Amino acid sequence: MTKANESPSPTQTSPEPDWEAGVRRTTQEGRLLALGPAPVATGERAADVNAWIRRKTEGWLDLQNGNLLFGAEFSLMFLSLSLLSIGFLGFGLMFAVGPDHLGNWDWESPLIMLVGNLLISLPWGLYMHFLGNKAVKETPPVRLNRQRREVAMPRWTEGKEYKLPFWNESAEGWAYVTVVFTIVAVFAPFMLEDATEEYRNTIIMWALVVLAIELSVIGTYLFIALRLKKKHDPKLVYEIYPWEKLVAYIETRQDIGPGLMATHTVLTMAIPKPDDPESALAAASINVGHETAGLAQWECIRQFMENGPEACPDPKEDETLAHYKAKCHQARKEMSLLHWLVKKLGDWFFQRYLAHIITERRIKTLALKSLPEELKAWSAPLPKEQWAKPSEALQGLNQQLTRAYERGLKFTQMGPVSGWQAGREEKQQQKRGRGRFRA
Repeated sequence: MTKANESPSPTQTSPEPDWEAGVRRTTQEGRLLALGPAPVATGERAADVNAWIRRKTEGWLDLQNGNLLFGAEFSLMFLSLSLLSIGFLGFGLMFAVGPDHLGNWDWESPLIMLVGNLLISLPWGLYMHFLGNKAVKETPPVRLNRQRREVAMPRWTEGKEYKLPFWNESAEGWAYVTVVFTIVAVFAPFMLEDATEEYRNTIIMWALVVLAIELSVIGTYLFIALRLKKKHDPKLVYEIYPWEKLVAYIETRQDIGPGLMATHTVLTMAIPKPDDPESALAAASINVGHETAGLAQWECIRQFMENGPEACPDPKEDETLAHYKAKCHQARKEMSLLHWLVKKLGDWFFQRYLAHIITERRIKTLALKSLPEELKAWSAPLPKEQWAKPSEALQGLNQQLTRAYERGLKFTQMGPVSGWQAGREEKQQQKRGRGRFRA
């Protein structure tokens, strides 16, 4: 999903009369098919082909893109690598060498591997984990409220990203290397076989003092700097817009690179700026792969708003723990013992059980935690007598289109809805006129 404050090209968000359902336009990058304003029935089957539906209730629907499970598995992979390296390289080498003539085991290899993983694998795994959390927070959902017949689309307030003073990639690297070097200095005396106990304790004490000073300085700086960053960074706000006026389209464009030409099809929903209807105040997009898939994805949204949650597919269960357990039980029944053991080995390496727990927490808790209180109040259910009703024009148009689709007409071929209506009415008048003349 694109960031909400990114604007499509000017020709893509104009709410002028020539921008309506069924309109086809040619842009510099490709072509597009308009789906709204006036979200009419397209005649396609509703299918969440790109897993854009994240949460669904009786009153509202959340659209949020992103493969959260893959990110969790990737970060947990470092935990498996740590256990494998400690087990095989650490303890494996220790058992291979065996005890000395006094029967004492050499614990140097496991200790080195443990410290190495604490300094390398653990920080990288935690970095990937928090990077995944950050991605969830920075891609807030688009929420559609069928009771109010409104769309809440996120955008970030204007402003430049706050840069921490004296902090960049070079400073991060030097800080990391310095702390790692000091931690190594803490454990280094244990490798000095000929050193006296007093000498070892002295080195360890000074190394711990230096490490405490480094952590205090870096920790204090980051604590203050991150507070300032949070204060100055752009803020998340939601724009509320009428459902029937929402601009929506499917764009197919060709990206040409050195020796490569790729075709991308994107479904976009946009809210035009009040003072500049040629650009978007907030927009959200998803790659659908093909125009037909884009229509099916759009029908999921339209069916929810017009016909209720029963007409819209449920969120995919691929990222839930219950679905993972069910898959494991099914695999045990269908797979041979060898293939099942190979699968379980892969599940362990990517820590899929724990990854599903983390993913469920991100979907159900973390993604909703940072949403504004105004959105939560707007999402509260309304008494049925206060529900907004679809316009008579939209209802009449959908009835006519439904009959047209039953006769074999296609939304992608009929052109602008208004032109199709006008042409149909003219033909009906001509038929009535010819009938009266023959009579």
